[in-house]
Amino acid sequence: MKDVYRFLSRRLKGYTRLAVLGVGSVLRSDDAAGMEVVRRLEERLSPLPPEVSLFAGETAPENLCGCIKRFHPTHLLMIDAADLGLSPGECAQIDPALVGGPTFLSHMLPLKLMTDYLIQETGAAVTLLGIQYQTLEFDGPLSPAIERAVENVCAALEKVIHF
Repeated sequence: MKDVYRFLSRRLKGYTRLAVLGVGSVLRSDDAAGMEVVRRLEERLSPLPPEVSLFAGETAPENLCGCIKRFHPTHLLMIDAADLGLSPGECAQIDPALVGGPTFLSHMLPLKLMTDYLIQETGAAVTLLGIQYQTLEFDGPLSPAIERAVENVCAALEKVIHF
């Protein structure tokens, strides 16, 4: 995906309540991409507009289902590092129906069950944005390609939110 802003502006068009959920392990270098997007947005958008809520799901995002449900989002954007077969740092939409286990994402998490539940409970439009990781080195920093991707996603979301 070359234009993350164009993609996100289409997928999040018309939102009245946007939940952004970062997923991943902060202990495994590039797997922290989704978490880093949420962390940076918390800093940049402080104070958050009341129609936007950020959730740091780490490796157990299902623990936040109740909080997300209470927020009543019209749109839910989930961001996670993934093995997409692309170049490091490239982003792509992932169909939640295709996420079933550890071969696609870098951790064991039934995101399909969680997204199905949240769609049923909130009616939210769900988008899963994957960022191709380069390394999952334990306790390592984000690779330069993932740093750039995280920055691009943050900049695009800032524009969408403040449009």
